[in-house]
Amino acid sequence: MYSESALLEAITLSFNKYKEYGARSTAKLKPLHKYLAETQKDIWGSEYEINFLGDFTKELTVEGKYYPKDVDIAISKNGSVKFCIGLKFVTSNYKQNANNYFENMMGETANIQANIIPYAQFIILRYNTPYYKKNEVNDVSKYEIINKKDIQKYLKLMFDSKQAHRPEMLCVKIVDINEEKRSVGSINLVKEFGVEFAELMEDKLSPEIFFKDIINYKRFIESN
Repeated sequence: MYSESALLEAITLSFNKYKEYGARSTAKLKPLHKYLAETQKDIWGSEYEINFLGDFTKELTVEGKYYPKDVDIAISKNGSVKFCIGLKFVTSNYKQNANNYFENMMGETANIQANIIPYAQFIILRYNTPYYKKNEVNDVSKYEIINKKDIQKYLKLMFDSKQAHRPEMLCVKIVDINEEKRSVGSINLVKEFGVEFAELMEDKLSPEIFFKDIINYKRFIESN
């Protein structure tokens, strides 16, 4: 079900759209929305409808407990929303916004899940994270490295008991992007974080586990 090469290809397309159209454009989102939508079509099958942002499709507005939310990927059956996925691709300036990203993720998750709709989160981070000068996507002022501290809060969240703010599933994919070649690759988690921490990430935050857990969740709801 999960193909690393397909994911990296989608991230590459997304990054190239980002460089071409800028940070404010939704163009960078479409390749990743399409990738996630296609994986969900394979998982859920033709009986379910998948809403996502594409050239000829749009996101579905889902009623949360507190406010309606345009959800990145929504899976529905007979007009009833069964599952949602939020997507975040952080292309720059991560560390200065890290806590805001985390708090916003928990807030939007709680809003949907408090309305009894499971919500998963798929996050993509750059290992060497650039700081671009204001309103630029090509002029890098400095780089910062994603470290254990940056990831630890996501692990703690997934070790927490199930509550509305804790996503049903969570993926944190860290990639290495070559600015000049505009190429994307996976990092070696063991080399960068050590064996023990890498194993925790693989067990709790990897794309493989993310998609396997969605498959298991679908089987569960269809057997009840």
